[in-house]
Amino acid sequence: MDFRKLHYFVKVVEAGGFRRASKDLNIAQPALTRQIQSLENAFGVQLLSRTASGVTPTAQGLLLFKEAREILTRIHALQDLLCPRNLPATGEVRLGLPSAFADTLLSTLVESTQARHPGVRIICQEGATGLIESVENGSLDLSVASVAGERSTYQCEVELLMKEQDYLVTLDQGMPFGPTIPIDRILSMPLVLTPLPNARRSHLEDIARAAGVQLHVVAEAATLSAQLNLVLRGIGSAILPLSAARQMALRETIRITPIKGLLTDRALLLNRKTANPIATHAVAQEIRDIFRSLTDLINPVRREP
Repeated sequence: MDFRKLHYFVKVVEAGGFRRASKDLNIAQPALTRQIQSLENAFGVQLLSRTASGVTPTAQGLLLFKEAREILTRIHALQDLLCPRNLPATGEVRLGLPSAFADTLLSTLVESTQARHPGVRIICQEGATGLIESVENGSLDLSVASVAGERSTYQCEVELLMKEQDYLVTLDQGMPFGPTIPIDRILSMPLVLTPLPNARRSHLEDIARAAGVQLHVVAEAATLSAQLNLVLRGIGSAILPLSAARQMALRETIRITPIKGLLTDRALLLNRKTANPIATHAVAQEIRDIFRSLTDLINPVRREP
């Protein structure tokens, strides 16, 4: 099996199309297409459904995507394990986490890291803005952040961890919502959003622009607690992924409703020139293991037509 072709296939599925994947991989689009076709021929099944708007994995393709991502992660881990220069992980690792994950996952991450790498100390920066830029400029060694499909290049390593459903967070005042709410309905609502730079905020701005409207942003807040307070005061509604929205839903007065077709790509970002690569990669592997266990949050990788 040519693991390079598996890597290409995973990147095409994550990107939702050949054009963006070819830019991310720095390979010509026709060459990338031939590699995927070769993979389909090798398995004897169609792996991707191709449309004018992009590609989606077939049932067999989705199975391959999940297994291939796991295989490639393990290969990466084996390279670290078998490297003759493999040394104990020690020292500080500067980590960025969105507020929701800092509240719910940081303690688990610190415990698991201390158990396997007692010499590593995690320094966490919490927030939803500027995490990507902080990894790119070296202020952080790694982070978990939302990434936008529209951005084709990053000055850091980017690894998709999961897709997470986005929710509208509102006061429960008997508003006539169904089991889901369409995106176009929320564009004119008073909104409390995360400030730029933020991938989810940028994506919402792009959706509004394409619809010929302007988002009605009444307040901006970078932390989960600040957004919750604004929603509780009736100032506006928030748009947050499930991991954050379900924390807010613990309040009896808060209602959360999934937004149809709106998903957040959660990614692991690593600085390419970190001063402590051994410890950084050790923490990165702990993060991968934690996210792999979050099956209740993970959505199948797919693209809305």
